[in-house]
Amino acid sequence: MSGIGAAALRKPGVLAGQVALVTGAAGGIGAACAELLAEQGAFVVVADIAAEAAARTAERIAADGGAAEAACLDMAEVASVRAAVQGAAGRHGRLDILVNNAGIAVAKPLLEYTPQDWERQMAVNVTGTFFALQAAARIMVPQGTGRIVNVVSTAGFVSSSTPEAAYDVSKGAVRQLTVSAGAELAPYGVNVNGVAPGTIATPLTDQVLDTPQKRARAGEKIPRRRLGRPDDIAGAVAYLASPAADYVCGHVLVVDGGWLLY
Repeated sequence: MSGIGAAALRKPGVLAGQVALVTGAAGGIGAACAELLAEQGAFVVVADIAAEAAARTAERIAADGGAAEAACLDMAEVASVRAAVQGAAGRHGRLDILVNNAGIAVAKPLLEYTPQDWERQMAVNVTGTFFALQAAARIMVPQGTGRIVNVVSTAGFVSSSTPEAAYDVSKGAVRQLTVSAGAELAPYGVNVNGVAPGTIATPLTDQVLDTPQKRARAGEKIPRRRLGRPDDIAGAVAYLASPAADYVCGHVLVVDGGWLLY
């Protein structure tokens, strides 16, 4: 891994003995988060609907000296979400960290959206995220400790630059879930926070920025003059999952290279 954000949190052993579950961890931001948490000593459950890719991420972590296992997870099915969270805690005796990263973007103009498009978008980004958080909280509250980090988006603050109204709504919902759950669970020792990525170079972003010209224009709109990297988000997630963020509750940390400043 590279990147200043991730390197600043690369402290071997800071999460030793902890169990982390990262959703959507087969690639992109989720994989970067899983790898960094493992570097810090956590046992990481790499959860994704893409089982083979999740297994490759877990194998890469193991090859680098970390500890991980892959788990199949369908965020659109509440039963699958609950089974993944409960299974991780059951196998390892505890669950200390949940990174709610899995999400999809159904990029279509508002006038063309169908009820099926809407339901699919909300099932993964909102319903799946809510019930993963609930399942984790049910384990963490009796423990008296836990860290939940939701991956939001700058689209939860402002409109996307592409026609993705339903995606924006879904991420706005996750932003509010972070605030509300943060307030409700903090008295139990469970910190809920979020990270709002800007434009990050991932396969999901590539679906929208599908030409060099589009990528160049996107970079020009960012004060840091580059697209973000998964490492940039992993560093922020690792901070919020660490003891260093013990007094941070219900906060959404924007990591966008300054894009929201304009």
